Parts: sequence; C-alpha cells; structure tokens
Amino acid sequence: MNFFKKENYTIPNYLSLARLLMSPIIGHFLYWGNKPLALLLIIIAYLLDVVDGYVARKFNQVSEFGKIIDPIADKVMYAFIAFALLMNNLLPMWFFVFYVLRDLLILLGGFLFAKKIKEVPSANIWGKISAFSVAIALLGVILEIEYFNPFALLISLLLSYLSTVIYFVIGYKQLKK
Repeated sequence: MNFFKKENYTIPNYLSLARLLMSPIIGHFLYWGNKPLALLLIIIAYLLDVVDGYVARKFNQVSEFGKIIDPIADKVMYAFIAFALLMNNLLPMWFFVFYVLRDLLILLGGFLFAKKIKEVPSANIWGKISAFSVAIALLGVILEIEYFNPFALLISLLLSYLSTVIYFVIGYKQLKK
C-alpha cells in the first residue's frame, strides 16, 4: 500500500496525524503531573477524532490510510497515557500489560487480515464501545476517583478483549468467503 498517494492527503488524515503527534506530549504532561494541561490536550484530541470521522464520512474522504492511522492514533495516545500513569504508580501493571498486549494483537491481526484480503478492516461498534470504556477508565485514573478505578479498568479490559474476539471472528468469516 502506497501511503503517499494524493487521495491520502485529506483533512481527516491530517487530524489523525495531529492526534498521533499529540500523544507523547499528553504523556509528557501526565508524567510530570500537569493534569490540567494533559486533560485539555486529551479533550482536544477527542474533538479532533470526532471531527476527523465526521469529515471523512460527510465529504467522502474515507481512505485506506485513514482506516490505519485513525485507530493507530487512538492506540498510541492511550498507550502514552497508560504508560505515564503506570510510571506515576496510578495505574496497575496488570492493566497496562493486558491492554498493550490486546492492542498489539489487534494491530497484528489487522495487518495480517489487510495483507490477505488487500483491504483494511473497518472498525465496528464493539471496538468503539471498548475504546470509550478505556477512555472513561483512564479518565477515572487521571482524576483519581476512588473505588471507581479498579472496576472501570477491569470492565474496560473485558470489553476490549470481547471486541478483540468479535473482531477476529468477523475477520475469520470474511476470510472464508
């Protein structure tokens, strides 16, 4: 896949790249304890994600590159947030390990699937639900909400793995066709 094609130079793809570039900055601010600025950047990144999806669908700017860079931007941002929280002893190691492992499985599975059928798989509702649940759980950790965090982290992790299983089942069915 050639990522330097003219059709990849779209506003949604630039917005996804901006989110990707914001990820280490967000992680930096979280690590050094500047939660207000980190939260502001997280909100901006979330709004960019919403605008990115809206513009891509509304103006028919969905691209294969966009299908790759958008979820990668999400995964990288969550990984930076989780790592910064882990380094500050705000996030349990079990969550970090299982969440990053799950994201690596999704990326590897998506890559193999795309290579096999020559198309990037689209996100499904379960992936969006799990991403939302992880965002809420990490927000709870950032805000240090007591009693909320262990349960929200566990539920978000379970939803993430459920979405992974569904993702692979759908992919397997498509490969059989």
